[in-house]
Amino acid sequence: MMIAEYVGLFVLVITMGSGVPALGDAALIAAGTLAGEGRLHVGIVAAIGIVAWMLGSLAGYWLGIRNGRWLLEHPGRTEKSRSKVLARGDRLFGRHNFVAALTMPAYVSGIFRVGFLVFVAGAVTAGIIFIALYVGTSYFLGPEIAERIGTVGARAVLGVLVVVAIGLAIRAGVVRWRTARRAR
Repeated sequence: MMIAEYVGLFVLVITMGSGVPALGDAALIAAGTLAGEGRLHVGIVAAIGIVAWMLGSLAGYWLGIRNGRWLLEHPGRTEKSRSKVLARGDRLFGRHNFVAALTMPAYVSGIFRVGFLVFVAGAVTAGIIFIALYVGTSYFLGPEIAERIGTVGARAVLGVLVVVAIGLAIRAGVVRWRTARRAR
């Protein structure tokens, strides 16, 4: 069964590395917790995380270089706003290449033509930081938290999910309100 967990981790982290919203963060946290409980090897989890992150980042960068700019420049309803985003991005990424490669999804670095070596340096740095943070924290704290959640029960987990859902709904409402206010 351990091979399936490692393969699942690899697939989810590759999608996360490419910039696609997926469960890669959660998979790293879960794998770190399982490693802390002794079910997985923490070194293998970290190695799979770094390799998958870099492969996903390279795929996202390539997609951004190949098709990303075209998607933003094609004619359509939102062409004017997309042109403004491109102009702002070109100015920003022209000055802060490494920071952009470090903080933005991989395809964004491709769209704005961040140099390949700068992108790789930023992606490696971001990957090491995020994977060390997720896996390391969950490796050391995860088993205890999992044990406490198990003793508290599903009601506590459900309560946290409800609070998160309410917070997301409030955030969505605020974003809609701001958008409507700016449109006036």
